[in-house]
Amino acid sequence: MASNYTPSESPDNISECSSTSSGSSKLKDELLNEILMCGICLSRMTSPCCLPCAHSFCRSCLLDYAQNTTINSNTPINFIMCPYCKYQLNFRSFEHFESMLIINPILKQLCETLDASKTTTYDQQQNQVNGIYRARCHTCGLLKMLKICKHCAFMLCETCRRTHLLDVHRESKLQLTTLESRLESINKKRLEMDKQAEEYDKIRQQIQTYVQRFIHEIEQQRDQALQIVNERQHANDEAFWTGNGFDNGEKLDFFNSLLRTGQKKLFAKNITDKDLMDLSDNLQTMPDVNEKLIGSIQFTQLLLELDDTFANKQFIRVYDTQEISKKNDNNDQTNEMKS
Repeated sequence: MASNYTPSESPDNISECSSTSSGSSKLKDELLNEILMCGICLSRMTSPCCLPCAHSFCRSCLLDYAQNTTINSNTPINFIMCPYCKYQLNFRSFEHFESMLIINPILKQLCETLDASKTTTYDQQQNQVNGIYRARCHTCGLLKMLKICKHCAFMLCETCRRTHLLDVHRESKLQLTTLESRLESINKKRLEMDKQAEEYDKIRQQIQTYVQRFIHEIEQQRDQALQIVNERQHANDEAFWTGNGFDNGEKLDFFNSLLRTGQKKLFAKNITDKDLMDLSDNLQTMPDVNEKLIGSIQFTQLLLELDDTFANKQFIRVYDTQEISKKNDNNDQTNEMKS
């Protein structure tokens, strides 16, 4: 079992002093008190429990110490550090840590024998509630009233804690200065990006306007070309029906059908009187046709020209300003070489 005191207060040194001193019994009591003293509350241990490093402390002090360390720690790992040797004991949860603490029956019996009245003072309770313990400082190593630092989870005395907080303050100030400088550069570049985005929006609007104007121009040319075709077709129809005497297509189709039917009936071996009379009556309605006039009818010929090269043309171009500068520089160099 490891002892809870520093090497400067070893039993050999105290035994030598007690052997030459008249108050040996008093020194022995002090030695026992030192051995059985809890390194957290600095009082006689109650329900002493040993850590894996062999240092012993009160069970209630260890539980409070673990609970305060877990609450004030920002790390995902639950652990406590031995106030003497800084051994790190990891645990999954507070209940797991509580189950790991086993009371040492020998130390417990010895403590109860030496001190039957076990009391915890009001100051000790208040200190434990506030997360304050008396043990060896993590920085200076002196036995003082300690408090757990919420920043680093170490137990520090008031002097070291103030120094540590000043260091944290200076470090935070430097970090804020660095953050301000970085954010200033980023925000400046962001404003530049936003301005460029506005220019891109203008370019998008110009492209849309150009395309709409281009489509409108193409549609106008289409309507004009279709109008010319329709007018020429109407003129051809009018010239044809006016000159042939049949007036319309239905009448012409009727006489075409009459021609085919009449030829079949006349060349048939047997034709009835009724069919012959009907054919004669229909032929009597045939209009007069001026064959010379029909031969003189002229139809308007149209020629269509389409610009198929538009598929190979790039009507819209977008360049980077850097590319334009490079092209201009190359052109200037070429002109200088030619000259």
